[in-house]
Amino acid sequence: MSSQPDINSLLHNMHAQIQALTMQFAELQANPPAATPSVEKKFNKKVKVVADPGAFEGDRAQFAEWWIKLQIWVKANWDAFADDFEVATAVLSRLKGPVAGQYTQVRLQECYTAGVWPTWDNLKVEIKKYFKPQAERNWARQQIHSFKQGNMRTDDFVTQFLALSIQGGLGNEHAVELLERNNSFICRI
Repeated sequence: MSSQPDINSLLHNMHAQIQALTMQFAELQANPPAATPSVEKKFNKKVKVVADPGAFEGDRAQFAEWWIKLQIWVKANWDAFADDFEVATAVLSRLKGPVAGQYTQVRLQECYTAGVWPTWDNLKVEIKKYFKPQAERNWARQQIHSFKQGNMRTDDFVTQFLALSIQGGLGNEHAVELLERNNSFICRI
């Protein structure tokens, strides 16, 4: 029976500890310490750095600018998307206008019917393939038709002109014709 006093003393000690903790808890409730924000709370605020790029209204000349802004917006808000469905619907719902809107309607219907939504990587490839090449060509052609040398150095002008010509998919004859028209000084040999 020697274990009986050990158990009694153990219970007595535990009871004393419970009373001490209860008193400490009551004291903390009555006089809470001054609140100091933790480091996590200070830096855990969501700062809206990247604005929503809005809708792509179908102006293919504006696609490249909108597309890069959208990709950055998705990356900045990645944690807000639960799954492929949310990413796909957030992106596709921003495609408006006659062509882009029709594409969105068909693509959303396909995904909904099949119950399969594209991953963000696959959706990027798909959208870029569908919209970007023509948009860049059209934009480059618009730019090259009004591109003038002005006070620009000739080598800089020719470099930028060639870049636009390649991007616009212009044939050599057409490019030479535009180059002659847009250059402020032509050296004839």
